[in-house]
Amino acid sequence: MKTKIVISTILATILLGSALNANALHDSVAAKASQAIANPSVHGEAAAQAQVEEAADKEAFLAKQKEQTFAQDAKKEKAQQVRNSVNKELQHHSQKAPNAPQEVTEAFKSVITAMQALNAKKTDEAKQSLQKASTLFTKALKDNPSLGLVPVADDVQVDTFEGDAKVTKQLVDTAQKLLKNYDTQAARAILLPMKDEMRVSTEYLPMKIYPLAIKQAQKELDKGDQKRAMSTLLTALDTMVIKTVTVPVSLLTAQDLITVAAKLDKSKKKEATDLLNVAEDELKKGVLLGYVKKHQKEYKIIQQQIKDIKKEIQGKNRVEQMYDTIKTKFNSLLKEIRKDIK
Repeated sequence: MKTKIVISTILATILLGSALNANALHDSVAAKASQAIANPSVHGEAAAQAQVEEAADKEAFLAKQKEQTFAQDAKKEKAQQVRNSVNKELQHHSQKAPNAPQEVTEAFKSVITAMQALNAKKTDEAKQSLQKASTLFTKALKDNPSLGLVPVADDVQVDTFEGDAKVTKQLVDTAQKLLKNYDTQAARAILLPMKDEMRVSTEYLPMKIYPLAIKQAQKELDKGDQKRAMSTLLTALDTMVIKTVTVPVSLLTAQDLITVAAKLDKSKKKEATDLLNVAEDELKKGVLLGYVKKHQKEYKIIQQQIKDIKKEIQGKNRVEQMYDTIKTKFNSLLKEIRKDIK
């Protein structure tokens, strides 16, 4: 299984650059203050004022650095949160995905080995690998004649979009204004990186077609036509079916935040409310990024449930049943989203 996690590094680069420049800027201010004090034409009051300004600047820079450190820590925490959510979804996918018969998996590997052998002009090795593949495919179909599409490989890609709902709205609004003015390329540059999703693409072997193509490649190889045999194997690969499920990362993150909030002691009202606020913001971001059109009704119900829980926390705090209800709703929504196969 291939996993690709793409996380925006723009914010991190800006923060890092600011942190590196802070000392240099402070040194520049300090140098000017020293020059002012050393200058005989400058009165004591002016020199003292320069020192005061230098101290103020130093304090400001230190405060800025603390702010940047906090932002970087928050970024790391967010990245870890995303990884946790994605890993849970991957585990769910692995548990629910149908298992391919061992013979089919081994046969497919043998076909790939045969193609590599043909590419290296090792005809005998290619023949052996194709014979092994054909035998295994025959056995699999004999054991289960109804075999149709059999999953043989997964490809997982994750793109995360940094920024809260407010930032997301600002970018979307800006893109809309640019489009109204027909500045399409500028709008495109803004919109293209705005992906916050996990895509799981599963490749399936069509067992009614693929094994027949392998037998055909065997015949061509037996006739000494390596070029045609390779062409047949490549064409067989084109018969594979790819199905992709896209799950919004913001939804996965919101679900995890609510799960964490539900486990907190009731005395930790602020901590629970903070987690629910972030979960609410993640859902808003999902709406703004266009992931909810097909399931808008379910999203609205979950958003209202979050508001109800936040209100109850500040009151009698009888939230056990409410948490159970919203977790059930999340599971139901995710189940529907996973059915949206492309």
